[in-house]
This record gives sequence, C-alpha cells and structure tokens, in this order.
Amino acid sequence: MRIRLEKKNRVTTDFVEIEVDKEILNVREGKVKKTGGPKWGKHCGTDENAIVEANKIKQEFLDKKYIEVNSKQRPSDFNGVYDKAKWHFRGEFPKELDIFQGYVHTGFYLTWIIENGLFDTNGDDYLNSEISKVKKKELTGAKFFERNLDGVLMDDDLTELGNEFTYKYYEKGKFSDDYSKTLGTDLPTLYHIQDNWENYEKFKPLLDKRFKRWEKSKKPKWWKLN
Repeated sequence: MRIRLEKKNRVTTDFVEIEVDKEILNVREGKVKKTGGPKWGKHCGTDENAIVEANKIKQEFLDKKYIEVNSKQRPSDFNGVYDKAKWHFRGEFPKELDIFQGYVHTGFYLTWIIENGLFDTNGDDYLNSEISKVKKKELTGAKFFERNLDGVLMDDDLTELGNEFTYKYYEKGKFSDDYSKTLGTDLPTLYHIQDNWENYEKFKPLLDKRFKRWEKSKKPKWWKLN
C-alpha cells in the first residue's frame, strides 16, 4: 500500500508519501523538485494496524488541504517494489561477507538504468547531482542504491519506459540468470560478485541486448497495424 498526497503553495508544492510494508509504516515529507526530508518508520505490530495508522495519517494531511495523487499504474500482480537489499542480506547470505554485497546486483542494474535515462528523479536537485556522479563513474550504482534509495528499488524511481522494461526483465524475466552467467560462474555465490566498473562493463552489453530485443518485441508488426 502506498499513498502520495500533495499541496500546492504559491511557489512550491509540498508532498507526503505514506507506505505500508507488511507491519512497517514509512512516511516521508518534502517539496516536489527539491530534496525530500528524511523518511521515518514505525513498527505497528500487524499489517492491519499499519494500514489503520496509514489511513489516519492520510486523513490528517487531507484535513490540511493536501490532495491524493494517483501513483503510476502497475500490473495487478506487482506491489510496486522490485527489490530490497535486506531481502538478500537477511536471507541465505554468506556470513563472511559485508551486507553491502546485498546491494551489488541491483546496483549494476541501476547504473544501466541511469545511463539510459530511465531513472526518474522527479526534479530532485540532490538526486540529479548523484545521478551525475554515477554517469561520471564517481559513484557506483550500488552506492547510489544504498545511500539514496535506502536499498529499495520501486516503480516510483523509474520512468514509464523504465518500469515497462524492468517489470518484464528484472521482475519477471532473465535478469538473475543473466547476472549469474555473466559474472558469477567461478564464484561461491552471486553475493561474492564485486562492485566495480570492470564487472559492470562486462554485464552492460547483455543489458543493452535485452533492452533492444524487448523494444523490438513491443513494436507492432506491419500486418497488425490498423
């Protein structure tokens, strides 16, 4: 469950994002096209309690003349979250590794997303500066993922085109297999793959290939045109 509310002022637009992740309630406030404030979370005990709390907060902001805005459309079998680093380092994760290794695979994908203009900063000046660092190879995608997205990749982070491809390839497709076969064949686990530009450059051509093939498959054949 995710709720976004906005209130237009004379010059700026305030926003609040309310998200329920099982029994956890997360809230973030800020201004559109500006750096948002820190996100705070609350453990509500149960999923139902978290939803009740979320709706209470929503009503508080509605009373302050905020309006609810539609979030991006998504498939019925998708909750808006593509990946979370904690799903990995809290799962079957090698004890000898730093938990940062749970960010690496998504980081490589994010780097490619950023390089291809498929990341949506919503006009956030700080995020735009961080994007620039990734493009200049001053910051890896994994580091970007860790410090700017709290280790959570969501549909709101991507453009419409980025979401279409990511749902088909990352969420439902061959990303994991491609990642494994390209970079992990001689390693104990996929979490042993190192976060460096050399590995990214090895993986990038396959991502390019998958995207081109997917784009081609989207285009209607001439005999299907009206």
